[in-house]
Amino acid sequence: MFSKTGRMIIDMQKKRKLSANKKLLMIDRKKKQQKTEHLSDLDDRVGSSEKTTVRSVDDGVGEGVKKKGVVVNRESKRKLSSIIRKVIRCRKKRKMEKVDKMDEVVEPIDEISELPDLVIHRILSFLRCPKDVARITVLSKRWRSIWASFISFDFDQKKFKVSEGYHIDKFITYVDNTLANKLESMHMIQKFKLSMCETSKKLNLRINDWLSAAINKHVRELEIHVEEKRKKHYLVPDVVFTAKKLTSLKLYGCKFHSTIVFDLSNLKELSIKNSHINGDVMHSFILGCPLVEDLRLVHCAGIGQLNISTLDKLRTLEIHECHGLRLVNVNLPNLVSFLHWGKETWECAITLDGCENLKNLTLKSPGLTDELFHDTTTKFPNLEKITLRECNRLGRITILSSKLKELSVVKCKNFEDVVIDAPNLSTLEYVGEKMPFSLMNIASLHEANLHLQIRKNKSTVTKELLIFLQKFAINGGWKLILNSNKNITIHEELTKIPHLSYDDFKLQLIKSPMKVKAYIDHLLRMSRPKALSLVSSSSSDLLKFMKEKIMSREENPNCCTYYLKKCWLHHIADVKMVAFERGDDIEETSQKMQQTTFIFNWKSLNHNTQDIPLSLLPENERIEA
Repeated sequence: MFSKTGRMIIDMQKKRKLSANKKLLMIDRKKKQQKTEHLSDLDDRVGSSEKTTVRSVDDGVGEGVKKKGVVVNRESKRKLSSIIRKVIRCRKKRKMEKVDKMDEVVEPIDEISELPDLVIHRILSFLRCPKDVARITVLSKRWRSIWASFISFDFDQKKFKVSEGYHIDKFITYVDNTLANKLESMHMIQKFKLSMCETSKKLNLRINDWLSAAINKHVRELEIHVEEKRKKHYLVPDVVFTAKKLTSLKLYGCKFHSTIVFDLSNLKELSIKNSHINGDVMHSFILGCPLVEDLRLVHCAGIGQLNISTLDKLRTLEIHECHGLRLVNVNLPNLVSFLHWGKETWECAITLDGCENLKNLTLKSPGLTDELFHDTTTKFPNLEKITLRECNRLGRITILSSKLKELSVVKCKNFEDVVIDAPNLSTLEYVGEKMPFSLMNIASLHEANLHLQIRKNKSTVTKELLIFLQKFAINGGWKLILNSNKNITIHEELTKIPHLSYDDFKLQLIKSPMKVKAYIDHLLRMSRPKALSLVSSSSSDLLKFMKEKIMSREENPNCCTYYLKKCWLHHIADVKMVAFERGDDIEETSQKMQQTTFIFNWKSLNHNTQDIPLSLLPENERIEA
């Protein structure tokens, strides 16, 4: 992909240079043409002056008049030629100034080369394949020199898989040879990653040596990933925890000495996953990493209690399903984002005193009650995003916030009533079996995602949903997207909501036309529906957009020329468009509404248009397009 991007940039630069050269040639031709015109005009003027002087001489009496006429003729020639030279010089100057200005405009500004070294290193760190790193250096000469200073190692044992397991000896030889050939001339390593699927005593000893060599070369980012089937944890050597140049440390499937001393004074990112770590080691980690900004603990066992109050730079704290964790006590004024992901059988008390600047709060806590939620949220006046997932003890909650922008409630089974007074709320997401929103301010809302999984009281839930949707109809400008069973229906007018007869469906309410188009594109790319229907007026801009996008497509679209993975337009084998007038179930409006249905036959999924039941379409008069 990056090689193609580089070629595109080079081609664009070549085209610009060619266009500039063409313009210069045109200017030269015009110069020559104007020169010839000036010369011809000069000849005509000189000839006419000679004629007039001859006439004056012939008409005059005596030689004195003839000499006088000759003198006048020579002076006029000199004056005329000097004037012409001045005019030509002025025109030349003007044209040269225009050419210089054109060159300034045509010559592209190399903004890529002006990026700071740290940003370029960051971009290169996302490239996994060394070939891609080498290819991207064609973007700029400066990138080549930076690439020479950017050294990243990624050793993966999966590449040495055999039928019986993994060839450990070949893997050891490969890593040894690579490091022996490259490490000696290096002053610094940007990233060093080791991924193992099967370990042994011999391999563990070699891993210790490799890590020591990387730390001696001042490695910045270190990642150790051990994914043993027998769930054996790799014992990390002490030398890793005294690497003062480390800025990022990611450990997966590891364990640690209980008496270890940490001195990671420049560490900013710490991630520990699928590891065994006791409370004392965790406390030592916190004391030895004073500059940590991002801390993530995922599926870690043995912590017990987590108390954090000294990490003044910490902005993000995430705790995912840590077995045995009973207490989380955080007192950090600069904390911006907090996530706790628990399990139903694990009880964990959470205290976030002193985190008054918290903006993002995500909780998956089965033990969270209405009172605890109210006490927690009132402490954070700056909350902008709240996510509640599987908080099954929550029943009736009230959210009062002037700064809240995003709210997500997912699979909270016992939700009965939710009152939301958030005037700046712009995005709402809800997944559940009921419609709990009794009172809600939607003045600033721009998008609402509802996924209803109706199991009981279908008629009651449907009525509640229709009442909820009426609020959007009164507000105006909303589009309703229904997505169920590979069939998508979009309603542009919500003056009268149609009958909803699905047991499990997704509703998307969107106000921005640009977001509607983007969402349709996303649905066609991800779900490959059998039918896509639009209920709108015949002059709808959205209908015109869909017709142009779907019906006016090329046989071989050139939208994905530079990408291996093609978009949904490339996977359409055939599509039919059918339009129906609607007037029986929708109130009279200034324009009659019609339903336009696009029936797809996809190449990869082999959907047949004959599989589309006629019940999907209204039984009104049909207009085939």
